[in-house]
Amino acid sequence: MRWPAVFIALILLLLIGCKHDVEISDGVVHTFSTESISQGQFSDDGKLLLGVTGTGSVMLWRVDSQQVEFKIPDHKVLKPVKHVVLSKDKSLILVANDNTVGLWSVPAKAMISKVKFSGVSARATITAMALSPHKDRLLVGMADGSLNMADINTRLNNRFKPHSQPIRHLKFDTQGALFLSGGLDGKIGLWQFGSSAALFEQEFAHRVTSLATTRDFSRFFVSDGLSAQHIKQLTSGAEQAKLNYSARFKIFRQSTFVENGALLATSSSKSHLSLWHTETGEELGTWTIQTKNKGASIVAMHADNHGNLFTFNSDAVLERWNLDLIKAL
Repeated sequence: MRWPAVFIALILLLLIGCKHDVEISDGVVHTFSTESISQGQFSDDGKLLLGVTGTGSVMLWRVDSQQVEFKIPDHKVLKPVKHVVLSKDKSLILVANDNTVGLWSVPAKAMISKVKFSGVSARATITAMALSPHKDRLLVGMADGSLNMADINTRLNNRFKPHSQPIRHLKFDTQGALFLSGGLDGKIGLWQFGSSAALFEQEFAHRVTSLATTRDFSRFFVSDGLSAQHIKQLTSGAEQAKLNYSARFKIFRQSTFVENGALLATSSSKSHLSLWHTETGEELGTWTIQTKNKGASIVAMHADNHGNLFTFNSDAVLERWNLDLIKAL
């Protein structure tokens, strides 16, 4: 029996609606600050949470007890705080203002050193940072599209200009040998640390607003901000899937692979969390996060090994999501 196309479309719409109606939030875990949060990062194991408040305080909290693990003294913070990074082993916090990166020891609760960085243009400011897993290599992206590749041990720095506009995204591989870059020029590139020769490059029509890699650095997700959202293979750049959704435009901000890369979580600028199947690009659902102020958005995400996704938003709200409910669909 051949079903009419209209009937099939109706059934598909009903199925999609069911997925969107599934409630997967386990509620608010904790609100960490009465101030707004401009930046956030979970530690690799999800036990610590790094945040920058609206007044420029740099805070490191324990997720389980909600206690402050370390606060950088306000009078010593490099302001204005443009970027912060927590090392993979949770021992270092990097804080950058317009042109200087400060390295702080979490165990010693003291600054180790300060290093200035510049671009090809003398007025270029810092727009992105990434620290290698072994803490020996640092990437510092600049507003003019130039990139500093600094060896922390030797203090040697190689600089080149892979982008024509500000660099916004930098991602190291598991060994610190390769890295991805993405900029407002719409270009992404895969590079070997210390070399200016691209392993591959691709340019999109609009600025890159989101860039994420799987834990094993075998795949990445890229969004150009309006109509092109792709999951691709590393290190070839071959496409695996393109995200499918009914809206004409969809803004992508934060993104992270979860469930060993089977799912992709993304956030928007409108207090929304979305989940996607990475093999097909199918949208599994979109949900509204819990906020205290209109317009709050997700600043960091982390998935554990027990089917939980945690989101931290600009209202300092930590919320837990049950991914097992999605897998059951």
